[in-house]
Amino acid sequence: MDHLLEVNIIKKIKCSKAVAFWNYWDHEHLDVVHSGYKKSDIMYDDDNFLFRIDRVRIPIFSFIAIKTPIFMVQHDENTLFTFAIQFGCESKTTIKMKEVDKNLTEINMNYKFNLEGWRIVMKPFLRVLIKKWNEKVWLEDLPVKLRRQKVLEMNFKDFNGLPDQLSDRENGVIKDLKLPITRPLESSRDRHIFNE
Repeated sequence: MDHLLEVNIIKKIKCSKAVAFWNYWDHEHLDVVHSGYKKSDIMYDDDNFLFRIDRVRIPIFSFIAIKTPIFMVQHDENTLFTFAIQFGCESKTTIKMKEVDKNLTEINMNYKFNLEGWRIVMKPFLRVLIKKWNEKVWLEDLPVKLRRQKVLEMNFKDFNGLPDQLSDRENGVIKDLKLPITRPLESSRDRHIFNE
């Protein structure tokens, strides 16, 4: 299929699978950590899925911002799917996580774009753009994931912080992710006019 663009990127990170998945579901950080995100509105989320609208700036052409509807679903304990429409093209991103050990995870990121009709001319450009976007987002997220891993190992609890006693800040157990991740009250992700 000439109109299908597929790019596969595999990386390893020194964190648990739960922390790596948490990063994908932590929508609060998108426009704070990632310079390419201008705004993200969650329209609906429940259990293992969400529908979100992002406004993002294009790498290389950062003066251009596009609106992208995103549907994300946690397919199983190792797989996340993201479906979107970008530049008028349907895309599917498959994220597969493999925990090598409790502190090392392999992440396989597979990007597919359906470039029908005239959009086929975007194929070489998108191949480069996907790799640049992936590397940029990966580097921006890296300290976030590593910091999250470290504080969870110290028994950090969301919305509570670290234990008062230093002796209780050892041997924390990093548990599986509960979806959707609880957002703070008055979250900026919940301000869209359709979010009631």
